Parts: sequence; structure tokens; C-alpha cells
Amino acid sequence: MLLAPRSALLLTTVSLAAGLFVAPGAAYAADMIINLTQEQMAAELKKVASTSTAAAENGWKATLSGVGDLDTSTSYVVDPTHGRALEQSRYGKDLIDTRLAVAGKGVYYSTTDPTSRSTVKMMGRPTVRYVFTAQPSLNLTTYLENTPTPAAMLTEDIQAGTKTTHDNGSADYTFSNGGERLTVRVADTGTLNQVQISLKDFTVKVSYAYGPQNVTLPSPKITMDSATFDRGRAYLDMPRSVAAVANDGAAAARQAAKGRTVTVNSVRKHVRRQATTFNADTGVKMVKVGDIRGGARVSATNPWTGKTVDYTVKASGRKVTVRG
Repeated sequence: MLLAPRSALLLTTVSLAAGLFVAPGAAYAADMIINLTQEQMAAELKKVASTSTAAAENGWKATLSGVGDLDTSTSYVVDPTHGRALEQSRYGKDLIDTRLAVAGKGVYYSTTDPTSRSTVKMMGRPTVRYVFTAQPSLNLTTYLENTPTPAAMLTEDIQAGTKTTHDNGSADYTFSNGGERLTVRVADTGTLNQVQISLKDFTVKVSYAYGPQNVTLPSPKITMDSATFDRGRAYLDMPRSVAAVANDGAAAARQAAKGRTVTVNSVRKHVRRQATTFNADTGVKMVKVGDIRGGARVSATNPWTGKTVDYTVKASGRKVTVRG
């Protein structure tokens, strides 16, 4: 609904991106203002939604920007002809997130965050800028439900308000809902031109344009498949992960002993259980466990750097010792 789905979508997007809010322009000459009931407002905006949806059939783009404590913006480019949609979010002047969805194939995610950059550098692939996650069942219409499509902005929780018509054929619809005030600007063609949402602490503006778009795919040279990337991501945390398996296995063995002497078999069993759980959760068979005198050895070797991390976990009376 307007205050929940639509506002939540915009606020979430704004928290990830960057931009500047431009105040509405001066009033047009010969404006005419009329009051509309909730039913009348909903009916008129439904027509705008239908006209805008028809105009967007061959493609559309939108820019969402907000000003408050943080200046943010997100741009959307939809290319139905090729079944593609691009979403780019900015904070200030920095691009912080890019997503490119391809119908029937999957989604490309940018690797601009520090952890992703560290991962691809560790793997010897510093030129990689995108990770591709295959989703053969991806439907573009369904995917776009999480974006501010023209129809979504015009058909939810409409309230009574005013309609201001201008001598150039355009119109503004204004109404309030809870703590937000909306101004819907409609072009003389009957299509949605802009939605402005004013809240207590900041303002959000979404501007639209219609027509064929061309979203290009990233080059294979700068793309990595998600399975390979996820494996690298797991090895980036290898030292911490091996230590966690060793210590968690030791703790489990101590707890199972209930204050009595900890057996070697118990240490081995619980360490292996922890390693199996970790490998299953990450989807990477990284941590290995081998028997040693008095307990178990937990280890992992990074296939890209060749570095090995290992810990010994040994029964010691009522205690369990862990050494790296």
C-alpha cells in the first residue's frame, strides 16, 4: 500500500543510493484547481497508470533521488526488447551498487564493495567487476515488481486531494497519506512524468521517461560466475573459519563430557561435525579434519594463494586444548 509498500520501496532504495532533489518549478499560468474525492482521484490516476504502462511497453527509465540526512539516488533502465533491466545506486558521486537482470538467464551484481574487491584480488582476478548468478526462471515483469514502476506509483492507497490543470495540458495531483504528501505530475500526453513524496525529514522524487532503451551486458572478461566467486569468498575468511571450527568442536566435546574426562573419540566426532556443518552451510568443502594422536587436526589450504591454516584439538583430562 502507499505508506507501506511504495514508501518502503523508495526508502530502502534511497538508503542505498545518491542524488539531489530539485524543487518544483514555478506555477503555470492559468492554473485551475479542483477538489477530487478518493474515488475520483483513484479513477483519474488509474487512467494515467494505464497510459503510462502502454507508453512503457517498448522501454522506460526512471531516476529516484532523495535529500535528507543522506543524498542518494537510483536509476532504472528497462529494456523489454532484450528482456533486460539495469539498476544503479549511488551515494554522493560514488557508484555503490549495480544490478542487471536478464530474463530467462539471471542477474549480474557489481563487485564494488570492499569485501568483493578483496575476494577477486585474492583470486588473482582484479579486473572482475561483476558476478553472475544464473536464474533460468527469471521473469522480467516479476523482477520489476520490486522497482518503482509507473503503475505501482499510481494505484496504491490513493486518497482525496486536488487536481491542478495547466494551460499546456499537463496536470498535478496532490494528496496526503499519513505522514507523507504526494505530488503526481502528469505530462500533456497523459503519462506519469514525476512523483514527489515529501516526508518530515526528507523528500523523494521519481522522474520518468519512455521509449526504447538499450541495456548492454558486461563483457565475459570482467565477469565471474557466482559459484566460483562464492568459493573465493569462503577462502577469504579461511583463517577465521578454521579457528572457529576448531574452537566450536572443542567446546562441543567439553559440553558433551559434562564435567567428566573428555575422550579422544569425542573430540574427533565433534570437530568433524563442526567441519561438516560449516562446509555444508558455505557450500564449499574447505575445512578438512584428520586424526592425530590425542585428537584431531583441522586445516584448510587456499587454492589461490597456497597458504595453509591448521589447528590441533586434543583431549586433556576434563579439558580440550586448541593450538594453532
